[in-house]
Amino acid sequence: MIHMTVKEVFELRRQGHIEEAYNAILPRYRVHHGKYTSLAMFWCAADMMNLLLSRALDTTETSLFSLQEAEKIYLSLQRLCSKIPDESGACRQTMLNLGESLKATRLRVMDTK
Repeated sequence: MIHMTVKEVFELRRQGHIEEAYNAILPRYRVHHGKYTSLAMFWCAADMMNLLLSRALDTTETSLFSLQEAEKIYLSLQRLCSKIPDESGACRQTMLNLGESLKATRLRVMDTK
């Protein structure tokens, strides 16, 4: 497997290739938790969580799977957020926004029953 640099991962993310960027940062983050790798992991995971939430539309198996995966990412992001520098508060604010999005998506999905 070819490992991308953090810079290349951020470029993928900037271009809107959310899944590709997320999948590219995962193997790097598994072995290295440096500042920029952790930041890339955080932002790629946040993007991926939003993408998964956008796919959770109803109670079909596919939608529920997307919601469950988004919930797993959210738990991982909570752990990660406490370990990365956040002088601007952007990570903390993103976590608040993601938590609200997750709650709203759960309610929307459950309303389709």
